[in-house]
Amino acid sequence: MIHTHTLVVRYPEGEWPAYRADTKINGGELVAVDFDGNRLRVCQQLEEALESIERIAVDGSATGHNRMVIAEKARAALELAQGISRGEMTA
Repeated sequence: MIHTHTLVVRYPEGEWPAYRADTKINGGELVAVDFDGNRLRVCQQLEEALESIERIAVDGSATGHNRMVIAEKARAALELAQGISRGEMTA
């Protein structure tokens, strides 16, 4: 069974580690690097959008403007998941 873990490491300004595709980390192999350093923000935005969508699915209470706001959050979440950047999600 393969286990994948996500580690977020903050380095002091002007410092960064040296690594490459075959770098071994605690017995594991480096398979992805996010140079943007914003994975936690992206995860939070995706979670908020999905929570809004879930509320609508459960109670069906969104109408008019609220439905459009949630649809926009859903589109932005999908774009984030697909690696398309439009900047910050709004609403």
